Amino acid sequence: MSQIPLLGYTDRLSGRPGDTIEFKVSSYTDEPYHAGLVRVISADPNPIGPGLIEEEVNIPFGGTFPSRPQPFYPGSYASIETGDLFQSLGSFTIVATIWPTTPDKGIQGIVSCSESANHQGLSLCIDQQGCPSVTYLGSNQNTITVHSGEKLKTRHWYRVWTTYDAETSILAVGQQSLSLSGRQAQVAIKLDQNIFLQDIDRVLLAAVSGNSVHSHFNGKLESPMIFNRNLTEEDISELPMQIPEGLQAHWDFSKGIRSTRIEDVGTHQKHGRLINMPARAMTGSNWTGEEMCWQHAPDQYAAIHFHDDDIYDFGWETDFSFTIPDDLKSGVYAARLRCGEHEEAVPFFVCPPKGKPSARLCVLISTFTYTVYGNHARPNFEPGWLDRIRDWSAYPWNPAVHRQYGLSTYNDHTDGSGICHASHKRPLFTLRPGYITFGATEGDCSGLRHFQADSHLITWLEKNGIAYDLVTDQELHEEGVAAIRDYQAVTTGAHPEYHTPQTLDALQQYREQGGHFMYLGGNGFYWRIALHPELY
Repeated sequence: MSQIPLLGYTDRLSGRPGDTIEFKVSSYTDEPYHAGLVRVISADPNPIGPGLIEEEVNIPFGGTFPSRPQPFYPGSYASIETGDLFQSLGSFTIVATIWPTTPDKGIQGIVSCSESANHQGLSLCIDQQGCPSVTYLGSNQNTITVHSGEKLKTRHWYRVWTTYDAETSILAVGQQSLSLSGRQAQVAIKLDQNIFLQDIDRVLLAAVSGNSVHSHFNGKLESPMIFNRNLTEEDISELPMQIPEGLQAHWDFSKGIRSTRIEDVGTHQKHGRLINMPARAMTGSNWTGEEMCWQHAPDQYAAIHFHDDDIYDFGWETDFSFTIPDDLKSGVYAARLRCGEHEEAVPFFVCPPKGKPSARLCVLISTFTYTVYGNHARPNFEPGWLDRIRDWSAYPWNPAVHRQYGLSTYNDHTDGSGICHASHKRPLFTLRPGYITFGATEGDCSGLRHFQADSHLITWLEKNGIAYDLVTDQELHEEGVAAIRDYQAVTTGAHPEYHTPQTLDALQQYREQGGHFMYLGGNGFYWRIALHPELY
């Protein structure tokens, strides 16, 4: 899948005067790109409809900037800075409990211990044949690998481990099925060199360290541990009910489930952080099925499900920023990017000053719904849709073709599990003027949903000279009823589906206080969402 030549996104989707919006752009061309400001009136590219309508806004904005490609790295994992954890380690045991979902897909990291300077170290992995293995890369650049030779089954729980005895130079890798069979296997070899981990300063869980993090694990992982001695197979089989002496690190995923932090309950307290939002509070190897709520039995939900295509925040650097001026009219705006033959539009929504409405009517913009549906790859997509896109000069990119940019919660991960997190901190093709949701629609129907469909309301208000302000569900969530109480009427758009308890409470309070609320949508107020306190 090729990279798209010109793309961008913002750090936030809306703001009020005085707020600053940051624009992050990736351009694969050699020439500079130009960024100008437009007001978006109609986002429907249908030639028999209003067509795309944008008005240039002549105020200081953007400018000309050098092109630069900005990479992004899908795949979730945990990262721990270990400091001196390994300095006194001679013999060791590394053990974890896993539930692999794609054991045959190739090398996948489980616990990877490395030096950040040169990535030398030791990794407990799933190998190309779907078997547990351990690989050691030393300072002499010689690679040693030991394979268990026992293939893992999909969606079965296993305990996997590697041990090293510094006195005998024996390195082993093993596994135990936690199903009824309880099958156990271990392979050990005597090395003609010693293993030195004293300079290890970083541990990755569910991936392997390198020039970029790679070999991401698909599946659930729980209770990784590191010991400062060579445990016996009997010791390992009794984990975690009995934890023998020598425990150095134990990342217990039942702790801090609401956060992106993982806690080390071992001796050294080497806590870590989660990258790209894997799914927490997953049923673990000890789940009995008697409790369906993780809050009631967190120890039974102490697994994290990692995916090789998880993506939350692309982390691109900011190219330019824009502080919303006091006199900018409330409305839909976009940074219109141009670079040679390539164009891109990055929308954002301008609300009026807090507590100072400029109109009697408020249009509630459903950015939560836009985000949840962001980059939805339609299951009925077929290449013929691209003909209509070309004929109408519509937005050219479709998530069904470019899945690497992250999909929607209406899609699945590569391992077949459902996507459960949504983010606007990445390019969202579906949130673009001219994007067509249903490309094979019969007749002349535009095939629009969400942002593009909502622009029909904006077009109608503009055509009829009806003054309006925009407020998004983000402001409604953060400010409550104060965000809308001064309006005579509040109207939704076409599809206000996703809400938080705070937005629902605010709308109910608005009605109870005598406000006029117009529901112009379908499939509205159907699902409740939560905003992650660390990331939104």
